[in-house]
Amino acid sequence: MNDTNMNRLPVPTWNQCGVNTAPAAAALPEPAGDWGEANFAVTLPAGVGESEEEFTAFAESGMGAETDAFVLENATVRHALTVAEGVTVAEPAVFEFTLDAAHPNAVSVLDVDVKANASVTLVQVLRGDAENGVAANLVRIRAAEGAHVKLVQVQLLGSRARRWDAVAVEESTSARVEQVRVELGGSVSACGTRALLDHAKAEYDLDAVYFGGAEAVLDYNDVSVHTAKDTLCEMHTAGVLTGHASKILRGTIDFRRGAKRGVGHESEDVLLFSPNARNRTAPLILCGEEEVEGQHAASIGRLDEEKLYYLRSRGLSEAQARRLMVDARFAPALDKIPLEALRTEVQEEAARRLDDHAE
Repeated sequence: MNDTNMNRLPVPTWNQCGVNTAPAAAALPEPAGDWGEANFAVTLPAGVGESEEEFTAFAESGMGAETDAFVLENATVRHALTVAEGVTVAEPAVFEFTLDAAHPNAVSVLDVDVKANASVTLVQVLRGDAENGVAANLVRIRAAEGAHVKLVQVQLLGSRARRWDAVAVEESTSARVEQVRVELGGSVSACGTRALLDHAKAEYDLDAVYFGGAEAVLDYNDVSVHTAKDTLCEMHTAGVLTGHASKILRGTIDFRRGAKRGVGHESEDVLLFSPNARNRTAPLILCGEEEVEGQHAASIGRLDEEKLYYLRSRGLSEAQARRLMVDARFAPALDKIPLEALRTEVQEEAARRLDDHAE
């Protein structure tokens, strides 16, 4: 699809900046007549029920309505889950997808309806490196009053596969949704979350990390929309770029009329390990209400030579020092992965990819 409305900045800036929408290199694939079967495994713990009904008239994701429609129309894997009122699910629900030669595609929809005062953790893992493989995913979360939902997404693709991930969140009073997003591979990594905080004291928390090497295209669009009183969002991202990777991050906190005492913080910390890597960061705070607090910050640069010298003087090699500094930036997100084996796998993969792409 050569002309999509994907990952559109809510309020456009100068076209010359090239950040208003995702670049053509990140465009969705042409719809296939047959996507084939996906290679996946699902583990649902006690307390998580299945429903035959998907959401209707749901708010759009951060990637936009066109991307949502693409996934809904082409999905070969669909799950609609529910957690009953007051239920605390002790173990995470786990969804694992692998792109391989026999199963190069995975187009999936996950709808999650968490009732009042219930809590659940969802883990999505994507692996593999099928030639021209396609992974497109839509997650829609409805968190009722007092509910707590944690969504952990880990992407460990090789350099030949492509990935699109759209997330839409609707929250009721005093609900909280946490998202952990780990993007370590793929020739294309395009993601977007939109959280609608239209009830009092709703909270959204995003911790994201990414690694881009070789010729990878990374494109992210995260939006928190506040329309009710006393809402809160925290959106924090850390990334590493090397090779000729190109990345755009759009982070928007939108305080609309009625969002009194709303609070929103966003930040990004980017390490550039190559002079050929291209980074673009577009933080945006929109204020339609006066009594709000919004902050954004971005740190972009190469490895601090003084810190590197200090670490090497303590006996570390340059590769070990680089890895240590990356680990420190990734730790806040990786520490939130609830499965120890998966957390270890991610840490080892991040280290391996960093070593493989050392300049």
